[in-house]
Amino acid sequence: MSTVLDAPIAANGVPLLPTEPKRLGPVSRRLMIRFVAGLATVELVGLLLALTTGNGRARAAGLSMVLPGGGLLYAAMPILFVIAVAVMVLAVVLWWGVSAWWGVPLWWLVTVVASAAMFDGPRPFVSRATTWGWAAPLVIVAAAVLIGSAVVRFERTFRRKRAAVAELNDYLASATLPTPVTTFAEPNALDVELLRWVYAMALQPLDEFDGFDWGEQYHGPTCVRYQLNFLGWALSVFAANYVPNAPATAERAMANLIEKHTDLRVWHYWHSMNMIGNFDRNPDPIVRDNIMLSAYIVDQINLYEAATGSTRFDEPGSLTFVWKDGRTFPYDHRSIAEVVARNFESSALGLFPCEPGWVFTFCNVMGAQALKGHDTMHGTELWSGVEPHWRAGVVGEMLTPDGHFPHIRSKLIGLSFDTGEVPGGEYYAAGTNRLADVAPDLARRGALLNLRGVPERIGALRAKIVDGELDHAIAPQPERSTRYRTAVRDWTVLMGTARAVGEHEVADAARARMERLCATGKRWPERPLVGGAQTVGVHMLARWAAPLNTSRLALRGYEPPRGPVLLEPPPEILVVVARSTDGSSLDLVLHVDAPVTAVLHFNQLSARARYRLGETMFAAGDDGRGSVDVRLSGTTRLRLETSA
Repeated sequence: MSTVLDAPIAANGVPLLPTEPKRLGPVSRRLMIRFVAGLATVELVGLLLALTTGNGRARAAGLSMVLPGGGLLYAAMPILFVIAVAVMVLAVVLWWGVSAWWGVPLWWLVTVVASAAMFDGPRPFVSRATTWGWAAPLVIVAAAVLIGSAVVRFERTFRRKRAAVAELNDYLASATLPTPVTTFAEPNALDVELLRWVYAMALQPLDEFDGFDWGEQYHGPTCVRYQLNFLGWALSVFAANYVPNAPATAERAMANLIEKHTDLRVWHYWHSMNMIGNFDRNPDPIVRDNIMLSAYIVDQINLYEAATGSTRFDEPGSLTFVWKDGRTFPYDHRSIAEVVARNFESSALGLFPCEPGWVFTFCNVMGAQALKGHDTMHGTELWSGVEPHWRAGVVGEMLTPDGHFPHIRSKLIGLSFDTGEVPGGEYYAAGTNRLADVAPDLARRGALLNLRGVPERIGALRAKIVDGELDHAIAPQPERSTRYRTAVRDWTVLMGTARAVGEHEVADAARARMERLCATGKRWPERPLVGGAQTVGVHMLARWAAPLNTSRLALRGYEPPRGPVLLEPPPEILVVVARSTDGSSLDLVLHVDAPVTAVLHFNQLSARARYRLGETMFAAGDDGRGSVDVRLSGTTRLRLETSA
């Protein structure tokens, strides 16, 4: 048995890394050859013009072919040369930032034409016909150094990674994964504040976004779509773990977060990107590329359905996007999932772009999750239809020799770059489910590689637990694109890592320390923790993900609650816990800001049975329903159980 790359499976069931890895996958190799051939042609023609012609104008044009703007330096125009180089750097940034891939060749051509056209023109500091002969060899050497350094850096990285394969395979063949912490974590005061905050964010009118971070919508934590995603994912695990027997408020909140994606301010960015990168004026945000919206919405709906059982987004047109001119693009859960599947099938790489020309591993894992989750919930075969093609892309095109996946790859030239979005520009596993649902073999290998040496380091932190807190310092760091300096992200990673290796005490102590240092005591529209909305969402997702995290919830699908169910209470009551551990009783944690007497309504009771809630007795009706008056103050823990 072997993986796509014919790497053997170890005795412990872990797929080993290929011992003879290729530098690039077949599709990436073809893209790279095409790019190198084009670049070599430009460089060769430029060199011929620069070295063999006696025509100064042709020589200047040739030097700008060798190095963008190089002919301007030869023509004694240093200021224009610096401007040309600076604009080329900007063009590269815009290629990444807004998918303006054409900016690089276009500006390169402009410098070639400008060098020839301006050759006989006036010079700002020297006479009209002046040329700097020394600039020609300097430009050629500079171009050679740039190209050579890129080639050397690529080759060194490949060889370094390949050299690590034998040692990594020895480790993988003998390693075992730690048993993670999956025990239910009792909520505390900060959980109450976080829940209050996320409900306030989600339940405001659909066209209102108070408390969200607004900034550029192309990349990063100011993209409102990602804030909606993380808040929705966090609520899904909260609903499944904390309030499976009282999901009404969480269901409404999650549904609102999904519907908010249709607000034009959330998705209008795609029209600009599609025009710039694809020369396509169609504003439909789903039909082409844009996996960072389509797949994420499908995955969010998957978890919403798995947590609540609601199928409201299966209704045709339940998610309708309306463009500025009134054009409508009606979609629903299945139709968006089908578009994701078609995009996968039509991509030569096996993966398709988030942004025109740019393929992200993380987003394409989210696409796989989206299809797998839809199949789980609805019995479709969307994922099984594209899985071989997707796997060939992920493993055959993106996998590096040492088991990493690059964060991003250009669909145009077949190369990956470190864009600064993730540490080192690569990772061992991706997606919110870390490959556990769509590729469990890769998930296991990735987890082992990711946790190499980690249990020992986390275990050493036990000695730093003092009075239930971890005596450990994490300095706040600037949060990308927002005004915050936060340590919440790093504390969340530490907590999650400790849970992953079974260090319950370290995780709890880290959480206690983080709460003391990072809690603000503020309420919506301010944040209960220092950090952007996405950062707080990520923390809640990690905080509430036990016993079910997103991958276990996605694989499980929806299970109706066993035992009594608390129907939606009055709005002044915050249901923090409503879960049954035995199928007959119900554990409740209810919070109110001011003392109140309210009526609680239950269903799924045993017909005509007598129940006790605190000190109050009541009887269920023939229909299994019952109501009881309750006096609440602050945070109140109650247990509903039958009484003889």
